[in-house]
Amino acid sequence: MKNTSLLLCSLLLGLSAAHAERADSFQKTVVRARDASGELTRKVTTLAGNIEIQRGTLLIRAEHGVMTEDAQGYQHIVLSTKPGEAPVFFRQRRDGGQNVWMEGEALEVVYDEKAELVDLIDHAKVRRTTDGAVTDDVFGEHIIYNSREEQYQVTQLANRATTGDRRGTMVLQPTRKDPLISPASATASTQ
Repeated sequence: MKNTSLLLCSLLLGLSAAHAERADSFQKTVVRARDASGELTRKVTTLAGNIEIQRGTLLIRAEHGVMTEDAQGYQHIVLSTKPGEAPVFFRQRRDGGQNVWMEGEALEVVYDEKAELVDLIDHAKVRRTTDGAVTDDVFGEHIIYNSREEQYQVTQLANRATTGDRRGTMVLQPTRKDPLISPASATASTQ
């Protein structure tokens, strides 16, 4: 599986030079939830119900979460779902275009602001969209997405049964166009 993870990482690294929207790092974090309780001295907040966390273009939605803040002011958020609830969802615009996004979902998501990591655990999916069309999809048991370095790692969860096909899957849409179908070739063939 390690070789598969490295292969997936290297393939995805070559897909785009875009990075997470850099301005997001300097935006305020807005947290909305039905219920919240916090311990101000320990800087720990427990969230429940229709949670929405937004920081610039980064948006995370979940039903359950715990947010902590370290001494330097960086946030670490663990978000989860229970059976019957929607998976945890994240979305963030990429530098390099108004309509280029990374989004994903899983049963548990850990967001580490300091490392700029989104850790998707259990039934993980990550996709890149451009102008609303999905350009690339990655599925696996566990996906770690580093938005700062534009790196992915797909691995298996250690506590799972070893039966069945547990490999990660990557679906890449072609970026080259068929010259027989492109408008330029159609014009050239009629002249």
